[in-house]
Amino acid sequence: MKRFITIASLAVLICVVFFTASLAQTPSGPSMVLPERSFDFRDVEEGKVVEHTFKVLNKGNQPLEITHVNPG
Repeated sequence: MKRFITIASLAVLICVVFFTASLAQTPSGPSMVLPERSFDFRDVEEGKVVEHTFKVLNKGNQPLEITHVNPG
């Protein structure tokens, strides 16, 4: 019986440690996610206008503000 109580106590302690560790890893603030980081237009005729829209997702828990963009 004493061994069962020791094992049960140890199991509860391990569960508490894993639960608190998972809470500590939850990010706070905005988190920008780009599903597509690049796009290849292939061959483009001279003078032809091409465009592509990139999706920017916010997976965080606060508003994402994009204040500066450098087009490549």
